[in-house]
Amino acid sequence: MTTDLTDSLTNLQTTCNRHWDTELTDALQYTSLGRIRHDTRHHWWTHSPSRALDTAVTRLRIGHTRLNAHLHKLGMTDDPHCPWCPTYLDTPEHLLLQCPRHHSHRTALLQSLYPLLLRRPTLADLLGGSPDPGLAFKILKHTRTFLQKSGQLHRI
Repeated sequence: MTTDLTDSLTNLQTTCNRHWDTELTDALQYTSLGRIRHDTRHHWWTHSPSRALDTAVTRLRIGHTRLNAHLHKLGMTDDPHCPWCPTYLDTPEHLLLQCPRHHSHRTALLQSLYPLLLRRPTLADLLGGSPDPGLAFKILKHTRTFLQKSGQLHRI
């Protein structure tokens, strides 16, 4: 009987994972960046050699991260603030654009974006929100580098 229960749980987990993948794909069509529906067969923002980077970018785009502000909304942590800046919420915007802990990596990111004529990027810009797919892809490549070098993938 325990084998039947194990098989049932495995089948349920597989079904849930498929459902999650479908829901995630649908959510990516309507991101918090205000983008209009995309053809989901071509996720140009998720073609890096690292699944961890793809996952981090996707989480940042849809707003479901492991940053304290989001975990606090879910009731999973008591403190919504940045671990290094106790007066600022730990949000994707703070992590990518404001947190002094990552100043040197952010400076390198901004310098790499300078040739692309992007002087003051927004969160949407950094996560592939440009209407020009070629430019968005280039910017996203630099954002991935920032995420990797800042050592914050485990928090996203």
